[in-house]
Amino acid sequence: MAYHSLHFTLFAAFFAVLSLAQAASSNYAPFSLALPAFSKECLYYDLTSHDDSIVISYQVLTGGNFEIDFEITAPDGSQIVAEKQKKYSDFLLKSFGLGQYSFCFSNSYGTAMKKVEVVLELEKGNLGIPDDNSSPQDAVSNNAIEEIDRNLQKINKAMNYLRAREWRNMYTVESTNSRLTWLSLLIMGLTVGISVVQSLVIQFFFKVRSRNYV
Repeated sequence: MAYHSLHFTLFAAFFAVLSLAQAASSNYAPFSLALPAFSKECLYYDLTSHDDSIVISYQVLTGGNFEIDFEITAPDGSQIVAEKQKKYSDFLLKSFGLGQYSFCFSNSYGTAMKKVEVVLELEKGNLGIPDDNSSPQDAVSNNAIEEIDRNLQKINKAMNYLRAREWRNMYTVESTNSRLTWLSLLIMGLTVGISVVQSLVIQFFFKVRSRNYV
């Protein structure tokens, strides 16, 4: 009987974590920012509880060399993070005070517009799982929940990284195809131009030679 009770508890905990993960993914879906050349865009988020923390991550998907500048400013105006020429980063903000945080992205490298995928979310200190470890069943279920949550986060980060790599590779392929197209058109234009010049030179030589014979 105890075995069935433990099995049911683990199943219920697993189902609860999946529900929480699904809710989190629907509320905190990644969104994209378009950064024109030499532009700056900022996001703002209010932290209202000392038990919570802000999680922010970004990845540059398209545009030039995939590098941007990134800054994080605390509610008191101090600069927490100042990164230069970064393609991606991941931060957890917890102990820098309550209030409004600003997250600024700058496209200062190259003349291409860059697409940046951003995930900005609030990580709750208490996910609603009971903390009472008075019984072995509760301890096992809590450990299982924490392990599942860590694995889900690892899978999510790996999927985001692979998707960003795919976007960058696609952008590189499209950019290379565009350059090859323009290079082909340039070669064709040069070939036609050289042929026209050669024909004109030959006609000029024949005209000069015919005049000399007359």
